[in-house]
Amino acid sequence: MSFALSRRKHIEDELSKIVRRQLRKSARALSASRDGGFGSTVHESRKSVKKVRAVAAVLEAAGAPLPRKDHKRLKAAAGALSRPRDSAAIIDTFDRIRQRYPKQLAEHTYGILRRGLVSARDWQEASAQREGMPDGVAERLEQIRKSVKQWPSPSIDLSAMIDVVAASYRRSRKAMKRARAMGQSATVHRWRKSVKRLWYQLRLVTPLMPGVASLVADLERLETELGDDHNLVILGATLRACHDVQPLRNQMRQIERLAVRMRQSRRKRAFALGRRIHARKPKAFARWLRAAAKQEGRQQQTAAASAS
Repeated sequence: MSFALSRRKHIEDELSKIVRRQLRKSARALSASRDGGFGSTVHESRKSVKKVRAVAAVLEAAGAPLPRKDHKRLKAAAGALSRPRDSAAIIDTFDRIRQRYPKQLAEHTYGILRRGLVSARDWQEASAQREGMPDGVAERLEQIRKSVKQWPSPSIDLSAMIDVVAASYRRSRKAMKRARAMGQSATVHRWRKSVKRLWYQLRLVTPLMPGVASLVADLERLETELGDDHNLVILGATLRACHDVQPLRNQMRQIERLAVRMRQSRRKRAFALGRRIHARKPKAFARWLRAAAKQEGRQQQTAAASAS
């Protein structure tokens, strides 16, 4: 697995290797994106950058502050990649509304609005390529990759890793409660960020404690629900920015009303799933992780004894 730990000792070395591997893969893909597949390359590169930021959060939580210049480079890379990726994801969101409510607007009207979104996506991608975004981001990521070997690297064992994951769980649980209490799109989106970080960090340790695999799958589903919620929020603003569809203001307002309706059902599912995922209190969650790690350790010892 390219984004997972395989050893219980010297975890800091593995984390460093994972970061360099993700950065190398993303930088090379972006440098080659001029040959085609720009949209998919941006999507995969954005995921790689998010993985790197999740690992960086682990290192910082373990007492290794990252150089400020690399923080800025990662943030700038993430921002540059998000703009064309968001414009592409919004089209998928629009298509789901069209599929869910096919009779709410005329097929011809749906077609006009979709063409406006496609035109906006194409303009965003062309603008990014024209301004040299792929090469610029690739250069930043390569600079970070070269800098990784100089990052502070305290010793991290599995117990310390569990502490980091448990802290992320605590933040996600707290963010969920805040999102439920306030109901604002901004607080739901912040919860999503916490969920994604927890998901990535649990993916790292899954090989060392396979008992968490079902939780990782649940977190992926939750992150998808919250991501769809976010895309539904920004769909209306994206349509309003499309010059080609400005005469269809009433129809755009109808799309926004349908988006609100879809968000209500998605948020209901997301909070139900979130409550189940976060049912354990943080201390109980940490104990559960340690028990899963011990069980895997015993199984490995038994397997080694049997093999000898």
